[in-house]
Amino acid sequence: MMRTLLLFALLLFAATAPLQADDQLCLRCHGMQSMAYLDPATGGLRNLAINPQAMAASSHGSLRCRSCHGPGFEAYPHFEEAKRESLHCLECHKGNDRFPYALFEAIEKGFTRSHHARALPERFFCSSCHDPHVFHGLFQTRVEDVPRQVRQDNTICLQCHDNNERIKDLTGRIMPMLQRSHAWLPDPARHWQAVRCVECHTGSTRPQDHFILDKSLALRDCVACHSRNSMLTGKLYLYQATEERQKIGFVNALVLNNAYVIGMTRNLWLDWASLILLAVTVLVLAGHGLARWLSNRKRGAA
Repeated sequence: MMRTLLLFALLLFAATAPLQADDQLCLRCHGMQSMAYLDPATGGLRNLAINPQAMAASSHGSLRCRSCHGPGFEAYPHFEEAKRESLHCLECHKGNDRFPYALFEAIEKGFTRSHHARALPERFFCSSCHDPHVFHGLFQTRVEDVPRQVRQDNTICLQCHDNNERIKDLTGRIMPMLQRSHAWLPDPARHWQAVRCVECHTGSTRPQDHFILDKSLALRDCVACHSRNSMLTGKLYLYQATEERQKIGFVNALVLNNAYVIGMTRNLWLDWASLILLAVTVLVLAGHGLARWLSNRKRGAA
């Protein structure tokens, strides 16, 4: 029995070791998976549980709880004002040398113009979509990272848009099922696995743009992605495309690695081989036709 208790204590310590000592006090409650409260705004339960391992592995894993959760959280249970606190992410992210100011300034401007912020201004904040306890600021530098980026970003969208109860809590109405609203898109499930929702639902070609458009303005032009000048080279594959241009002068990485977009990805060697094969075929046909014409002409003269 004593060995079991000791092993359990060691596992608990290992799970929470990356967090600071006084943060353990927070986890005494927020470490419980059943930690929740009744949200008066929606009438539903709001989950307040924190996974220590996920928090430690996130982009904010080195921060302490009080770094973001300010005064009002010292008392237990927390004051009513503290419960209504909204996290102000830009207080850290704007003007921070680690995060270029212009980037987060553009994100803020795009977000304030987005459909979400305009439709529900009192309900949408950074943390509405980006859970700071698990968030990873990936944006990849390698094509191998693209699937993980797609999975993370689309999960953010689907946590509401594939959940009728949450949509109803936010908007008071039920949205059409995603398969129905995307019926025009060939094989929607495969697209959602390969590209992010924001590729078609944002108003610019910037990879981190937060200007989410109304659904009536969403992009429906297949050629925008499936062409040599694909917008994906300026968004999802921006860093990979830039690297390839610097190395060999053209965008070829997507076919040489583990990603392929029909109509976008081109290999110049295959292009030249195809042209040569086409030229040889045309010459053979022309030579055959010329030979037959000369042969018929000789017969006519005879």
